[in-house]
Amino acid sequence: MAETNHQQYATDFISLLNCPPLISNALYAADSEWLQKFRSRAIIPSPSEYQGSRRLGFYYQWLWKQLIKAHPDYQLIAEEIQLQWNKQTLGAIDFLVKNLRNEQLEHWEVSIKFYLAYQQSWLGPNAQDNLDKKVHRMTDHQLKLCEHPAYKSQLAVKYGQPVVKRLIMQGRLFYPFKEEAFGSGIELNPNAFTGLWCYSPEASTLSLRIIGKENWICPPGYHELTKSLETKQVNVPAQAVDPNNRLWFVMPEYWPNQNKIQ
Repeated sequence: MAETNHQQYATDFISLLNCPPLISNALYAADSEWLQKFRSRAIIPSPSEYQGSRRLGFYYQWLWKQLIKAHPDYQLIAEEIQLQWNKQTLGAIDFLVKNLRNEQLEHWEVSIKFYLAYQQSWLGPNAQDNLDKKVHRMTDHQLKLCEHPAYKSQLAVKYGQPVVKRLIMQGRLFYPFKEEAFGSGIELNPNAFTGLWCYSPEASTLSLRIIGKENWICPPGYHELTKSLETKQVNVPAQAVDPNNRLWFVMPEYWPNQNKIQ
């Protein structure tokens, strides 16, 4: 990601609050109704400087941190809590959050993801990433960390024991533009944001402008951008926008059999 300015922070906060969840009815998944209630009381945080990793996932987690801290109904208790057990790292808890309306402690895991429908699967630009596996990992591992003896013996006295778990997964789903194809059978949110994807040779007849990764949360419109996507030079997955402001992923011909992600 490139450097982020204060105006982009504001637009990213608003985009995050208005981005529908990717999935529905998954265990612990925060649904559109919960997000709407959170949004209705949310306060856009005052400008502050993001100092973390330029990887999109870290920036996305920081945005959620700021929204929690500014929200009148929630209090951030702890973040990025590393759990160790028998000299092994079990993982990290994204957020422990106190619901000020009922005084309950909640465990939140947040993730922004972009998946492409491919042969009855949802694959990421890095094809090792898979929606079904990601949801399973979040629900069966990440959101169970507070039940592990490492948490109960080391941290429960300090923070308390969460009684609510939330999986907040946002992003966009991309469908192939030349054929009718579906991902896996996982239950998707019908209101999830969508786009199209194609391989680079198929994009040669399209007019596309490239979207930098720093803008993936709040993609600019076609006429806000100036740099055209050179389809013959696509050697890593590229996100772009067409004159109708439809979003695209343009994939190198080697995908998904090899991975070269920037």
